Amino acid sequence: MFPLRIGPDSEPWSAMRTSYLVVSVIVAMLAVVLGAGMHGDETAERNPDRLRALYSIEPPYAFIDGDGRVSGEAPELLRLAAQRAGFAEVDFIHAEFSHLMHDLALGRADVIASGLFSTSERARRVAFTRPTARVSAALLVMSGNPRGIRSLADVVRQSDVVLAVVDGAIESAVARRAGVPAERIQRHGDAMSAAIAVIEGRADVLALSDVSLNYLVQVAGLSGVEVVRLQTGTGRDAGVGDGMPAFAVRVGDEALRRRLDAALEQILGGEEHRALIGRFGFSEANLPGPAK
Repeated sequence: MFPLRIGPDSEPWSAMRTSYLVVSVIVAMLAVVLGAGMHGDETAERNPDRLRALYSIEPPYAFIDGDGRVSGEAPELLRLAAQRAGFAEVDFIHAEFSHLMHDLALGRADVIASGLFSTSERARRVAFTRPTARVSAALLVMSGNPRGIRSLADVVRQSDVVLAVVDGAIESAVARRAGVPAERIQRHGDAMSAAIAVIEGRADVLALSDVSLNYLVQVAGLSGVEVVRLQTGTGRDAGVGDGMPAFAVRVGDEALRRRLDAALEQILGGEEHRALIGRFGFSEANLPGPAK
């Protein structure tokens, strides 16, 4: 999906950036076309044999692969869980990350499969399944970390540091709670555009999960940047911990949530699951652990 090696020293950098933007537009248009073409009336009554799933382009959780197929950790795991739960097919519908919960509430789909982290705030709007992974907070900075940013406290302390986040992602709320002024939080529609902002110097640091940032560097081929683990647990960073992605259904749709949870109980942590997530850069450390 990401054939370009992107970095500040790439030749020619401006042409490559233009190429990426063109690819991004094509991918987004393809997502919309696939969603419209496959699903028709998305607010129609649920087909009991098919599951409608919302996703956004957020590698490695969800993306469109080279064959035009919706893939990633969340869609592939949902396909497996849906099969175990007795669904014949999963239909995927594209949405912007910040619109996922809103579109679910409108009845556009039955479930969100896009690496959405389970939080108490979001749980007032959607019903989460058991967690499907455990990921750590991380930062993307220029190689050598010239600003010495290893925590949100470092961002707050340096009054000229700009923090990039993905619009609607949990990192935005975490940064606000840590005291980062709103005018220094730069929102982007997706992780790649936020990473490019760091490379171009329009932002100093990008906060996202470790698996997302490692995927951008190792698979998408970003150069001139590095991933550092976010130091947490004290001061302004207290309460910043592991993120727990999960599937989400509408509040009150307990039958579907229980159905998916029963299927996940059979899958999570098993050999098939470990092999599946390994394709997307998830390791043993990212297994969610037993259900509470």
